[in-house]
Amino acid sequence: MSVLRVWKRVRRTDRSVALFVMAANVLVGGVLLWLAIGGIGSPATREEESAAQELALRIYGCWLVGGAVLFAALGLPRTLVGHLAALLVTPVVIVVGLTLLA
Repeated sequence: MSVLRVWKRVRRTDRSVALFVMAANVLVGGVLLWLAIGGIGSPATREEESAAQELALRIYGCWLVGGAVLFAALGLPRTLVGHLAALLVTPVVIVVGLTLLA
């Protein structure tokens, strides 16, 4: 199979891949936010809480940048926009929702 055929096949799957990527990123963003606020592992000390926040931020940043670079390099614009939107909007929606419930 030639490289050109593989490239065209990847470009055709942009629409269906975008929906899957957005769903996965909503889950990843929610779990990382939960880790950052101490919901996973129940940190007992301030140091453990800070370490959990740093880990969540590091994973979030790598996931955000790595996905953006990958989807831009593959030429998948819908997937790229969906990736960025899902990862940037999900934490905001969760925080606003928790604030309104409190």
